[in-house]
Amino acid sequence: MKWKLKQLFWLTILLLLMSQGVLAEDPVGDVGYNWDELFKPSAVWAEITAYTAAFDAWGSGSKRVGEFSAGEQVEIVRDHNYQWYLVKAADGREGWIPVDKLSIPEDPETNPELVPAEILEAYVNAHGFTSKTDQLVWVDIDRQLTHVFVGQMGSWQLLRTMVCATGKNTAPTLRGLHEIADRGEWFFAERFGQGAENWVQFSGPYLFHSLPMDRQRTIVDYTLGKRSSSGCVRLSMEDSRWFYGFIKRGSTVFVN
Repeated sequence: MKWKLKQLFWLTILLLLMSQGVLAEDPVGDVGYNWDELFKPSAVWAEITAYTAAFDAWGSGSKRVGEFSAGEQVEIVRDHNYQWYLVKAADGREGWIPVDKLSIPEDPETNPELVPAEILEAYVNAHGFTSKTDQLVWVDIDRQLTHVFVGQMGSWQLLRTMVCATGKNTAPTLRGLHEIADRGEWFFAERFGQGAENWVQFSGPYLFHSLPMDRQRTIVDYTLGKRSSSGCVRLSMEDSRWFYGFIKRGSTVFVN
């Protein structure tokens, strides 16, 4: 009975998506999907509040590479200590600018709409993601979920889905394709006054890690399921331990 109820639930979801034009009539084929509607890219767009020069790096001593005018809309690519931002315009111009030249919108609500495994697999397989290992990680910022797949290009299968917390709009998680690198059991960031266990690096300072802790390793924030970190991907204690022990170095990480 439970199995039938679960199947009925997902059938209802699929019919709803089809009625909204998100899916074609074939729910597991890759033909007819409106991927950008179903899995919206979570770029953070901000407004330039006053004319500003743009630089090749943050802070003093950097080289001027361009400029932005008041009223321009730019995508926030990454931040540095909430004080400097690498931004990119629709025409490709990019550079680092100070925070006082930006108006950053409030964090959006998390998309509560769940998607069945068949469609998640269809998405990653249709996009031809590759990995140096037999593992693939997908961070869906819109839904605040991290999916782990096993297999290979064209035949990825979903293994585990975890609720996460990605970066706030003022410190967004770096989007794009990355790769699992180093890892460790514990770190403490003096500038934030917090640390975490089970960290796994995927791009420079951007990590997967446990719930944040103080110096005594006491959890200080249990928030998951909404944008609330300083750019890293936060996982529950249980999920971070599993991720730390399971994910192989070199695995592809897709953040959208």
